[in-house]
Amino acid sequence: MRTQYVYTSILAPEFTGYFALRESQGHQHNRERHYFKTLDRHLNAENLVEKVLTSAVIEGWLRSFPDDMNVNTKIVYISHYTQFAKFLGTLGISAFIPERPVDDKSYAPYVFSSDEVFRLFAAADNVSEDIQSKQCTGIDFPLILRLLYGCGLRLNEALSLCIADIDLQTGVLLIRSAKGNKDRIVPMDNSLTGIMQSFMSSRRANALPDSLLFTSRNGKPYSGITIRTWFNLTLEKAGIEKPSLPRYSRNICPHCLRHTFAGASFRKQDRAGIDMYAAAPYLSTYMGHDKIYGTEKYLHMTAENSEDVIEQTTSYSAGLFPEVPR
Repeated sequence: MRTQYVYTSILAPEFTGYFALRESQGHQHNRERHYFKTLDRHLNAENLVEKVLTSAVIEGWLRSFPDDMNVNTKIVYISHYTQFAKFLGTLGISAFIPERPVDDKSYAPYVFSSDEVFRLFAAADNVSEDIQSKQCTGIDFPLILRLLYGCGLRLNEALSLCIADIDLQTGVLLIRSAKGNKDRIVPMDNSLTGIMQSFMSSRRANALPDSLLFTSRNGKPYSGITIRTWFNLTLEKAGIEKPSLPRYSRNICPHCLRHTFAGASFRKQDRAGIDMYAAAPYLSTYMGHDKIYGTEKYLHMTAENSEDVIEQTTSYSAGLFPEVPR
């Protein structure tokens, strides 16, 4: 069992109080704790004895980050720290808030092809023997992946689902306290609803309404780290190789199934003759995006649907351009 990090700096009580507040607001604080470990260690290294976070202290903390850390990762750290700094302000503790660096727009989401999705699910269904243990029943993991792909859920949204959040009669999920602390309704396709019904009857038939949908054999919730470990094993079994990227770069991960869901949805609408940009607001609401541009980024062409676009463009532009002499 992984040992929980113990905060020991001058601000240890404030860290504890902040995490308790966030948890009371319905936020998943386990991941948040991770971002403050380096700050706690930095405060200890600086031998800080006064509860004041000056610009020199915070800028020194930021300089301690690895040189090859992605700028978007730094932004995440700063965003979490900014909320903590505001919390300190309510306690009368001065805390410097640094400017956010400019976002790195170069990241392109990885979208699985139809063949890769088929191989991934086949591998997940047959990887149960490798992950079968006191932690997992072997049937939880395949359904988690199907929820990410079939509903475009974020991983923490799937892991936070309770029995009461699932309406098998209408095939609808209630996502509570998602990103931005918002709730939303997510309908499932009939095929996924059928899978969910089988899972509930065999795995969670006697579960209480307020209990989690996915729990290990010892009744504890799964961590995101555990799911990502199993996901990497599944990729290997499916013969899907991760590209070699610099450290801290975003590589293929469970969240890519959410990207793939969005791409598949847009592709299906395009083939049905539906204006993808007109449909974007509906998909944005479904996926729980705060702003429409969070959804529009998925309109990029994938290797799979670009052939359709090229064929359509060729037929539309036939005879439009002059022939170029050789």
